[in-house]
Amino acid sequence: MNFGKKGLKLASVLMGTMLMGGVLAGCGSQADSNEIKVGANFEMTGNVANYGSATLDGLKLAIDEINDAGGVDGKKITLVTADNKSEASEAVNAATKLISDDKVSVLVGPAVTANVIAESQVATDNKVPIIAPDATSPDVTVENGKVKPFVFRSCFIDPQQGTVMAKFASENLKAKTAVIYVDNSTDYSKSLGKVFKEKFEAAGGKVLMEEAFLAKDQDFKATLTK
Repeated sequence: MNFGKKGLKLASVLMGTMLMGGVLAGCGSQADSNEIKVGANFEMTGNVANYGSATLDGLKLAIDEINDAGGVDGKKITLVTADNKSEASEAVNAATKLISDDKVSVLVGPAVTANVIAESQVATDNKVPIIAPDATSPDVTVENGKVKPFVFRSCFIDPQQGTVMAKFASENLKAKTAVIYVDNSTDYSKSLGKVFKEKFEAAGGKVLMEEAFLAKDQDFKATLTK
């Protein structure tokens, strides 16, 4: 098999999580099958459809590359998709359908933190691994100080991003002061703001003000003027 780097990484992650899930679950419903069923639980509609749709497109390209190269251990990957409509409750419904009705071996997605956290209990109860490609909050894989055994991440985390942002502001921009303006409707934005403040102030900077908006807002004049 001759995968590209991204395809090889995906193949390794899919096989690793699928095998881990099979061992811990004590079952191998697809062990004798010629396919690996992967469930894609993404935001295809709704207010963060741009994240979900783009990630799903990338997943499809990687799977096509793997299948064209002969699959994984001779098995082709079959992708089953579900739209969670950018809502946490729908992410749970989509995960339940993919696991119970479609019998997938592993879930990829959702894209955003809140939706991954929402589906994690369903996946854990059914011992089906999750690969979170975009969800960057530490809470995605750790709860109350304990690592979630069935949730994995293939991207960076908020503390890393917030640290880089603070370092850029203080070292590259030579900024001594800052204002934090976060989207109060997303855990992602609030988490980044928290880490940025901590790291920026540790580097000697001062956060003068913290303001918030909502994703649905369209007029930011008052806050920006302030």
